[in-house]
Amino acid sequence: MNVPRYISFLLLFSLSCGTSASGSNTLVDVTPGTWLRGVPVDYEADAVMHRGLVQMYIPKNYAGVSSARTLIVLHGFRQQPGDWEKSTPIAEYADAYRFVLVCPAMSTTLYESKYFPETENKWAPVPGGEYIMKVLIPFLRSRFGLAVDRERTGIFGISTGARGALLLAARHNDVFGAAAGLSGDYDSASLKQDRLVISVYGPYDANKERWEDEVNIIKLAERLKKTPVFLGHGARDSVVLPPQTKMLSERLTELHNDRGGYELEVDQEKSRNAGHDWNYWASMVPDVLRFFDQKLGK
Repeated sequence: MNVPRYISFLLLFSLSCGTSASGSNTLVDVTPGTWLRGVPVDYEADAVMHRGLVQMYIPKNYAGVSSARTLIVLHGFRQQPGDWEKSTPIAEYADAYRFVLVCPAMSTTLYESKYFPETENKWAPVPGGEYIMKVLIPFLRSRFGLAVDRERTGIFGISTGARGALLLAARHNDVFGAAAGLSGDYDSASLKQDRLVISVYGPYDANKERWEDEVNIIKLAERLKKTPVFLGHGARDSVVLPPQTKMLSERLTELHNDRGGYELEVDQEKSRNAGHDWNYWASMVPDVLRFFDQKLGK
């Protein structure tokens, strides 16, 4: 019998049996050096069972949960988790730095923590931020023994996923020990006419407090103390304008100068001639994974 294939079969079989995200505490065996595609994440919302999907990479030198570090990796708006595998060398660097990669399918979420009466963009029965924290994280912990320790758990996103990574890292600084965002938008005050933000939070003028408290990462940045942050943004980005990253960078620098305890690394070199595309994001993978290797526990 081919043992690695047999273990993979057991994994996929066990994950397709309809357990809830907080169900079985039995840890699942995995085959090192493989992508696990279309892994189902079942959860209940409003007394109805629903299913999310996640793609995972198990590094070649994976030796079990005692040595595993977890990196939640978020794609952009309307992208797919498989884009990480197809468009970047991220698996190679996950092997080098011994990271388990967790790439959830997040569709059109803005990583909101709740829905509102004005919300038109409901990507799933639960808000995207709540899905990550109350469905995906418990699933990873109970089924894989992953994302258990803050010091060994990071979150990384591109574009809308960058917004999600920094928003979740700020709101849940007890879960994530480091965060990275490429080509993200972070300042709601400068996005008052943004149709995507409006589709979740409603018009700015009628919901100013909501926009500031729920989505303004510049305001929430003070909660990133003792959470190292890596930022990058293509200077030629015409989709999400570079000043978004500049504002967050300046805010974190200001906080560090005033209070101490904030740690920031900003890409300057590769961003100079880059746009809003996978060429840029793929080129940044070595730097971002190196950052997480240095900032998270071994």
